[in-house]
Amino acid sequence: MARSDAAADIAGVRDGLRSSSDPRVEATRAKLFDAVRELSAAGEDVSVSSVAKAAGVGRATFYTHFSGIDDLALHLQETTFHALALEARAEIAQGGDALAQSQRALIAHYGAYRPLYAATFSVAVPRGVESRVAALMREEILAHIRLLIDMPAGVDPDLAATYLAHAAMGLIASWVVGDVETEPERLADHLTDLMPAWMSGPIALPPEIAADERDEEYPK
Repeated sequence: MARSDAAADIAGVRDGLRSSSDPRVEATRAKLFDAVRELSAAGEDVSVSSVAKAAGVGRATFYTHFSGIDDLALHLQETTFHALALEARAEIAQGGDALAQSQRALIAHYGAYRPLYAATFSVAVPRGVESRVAALMREEILAHIRLLIDMPAGVDPDLAATYLAHAAMGLIASWVVGDVETEPERLADHLTDLMPAWMSGPIALPPEIAADERDEEYPK
């Protein structure tokens, strides 16, 4: 019971840090993300020890923020999905077509962190990391669908978002682990072409999405 309570306490601390706007917390998280990118670019092993060392922090600090490499990868993708979604919605609301640009940015992100994601997507676990990532992507797609002014009759938003997220992540994960061989630009183009045309339709941008939120940064 004591071990279970301790694990719950640590998980609570991590949840608090992820929603924290404390500059020190954000700086540490940025160091960890930068370390992963540097290791990935160098083709080196991405592990808790290597990331902590490259970031100049201790393993204890790493585990204060993330439960492991899979957890870091999941958070990195969640941050990226949300920032890209905000950028796309703002662009579409201003009359632009952000779909292709968003897909290119997404694939560029996966390319930059490919060793990290290849390691996490290759882990065989029930419903796997890929499914958990698809669930995160689904939330952003569903939020976008609900903003569309002209939804096709008979299309269920929940079913559509689930289908699109899992289809996209299935293709991306296959590319990341090397099961699908193609150039990043071609992959991004296919993701764009396979997206329903109505996803690029006009949206009603809610007032709570402030201008500063539209400029939210994501790890590139």
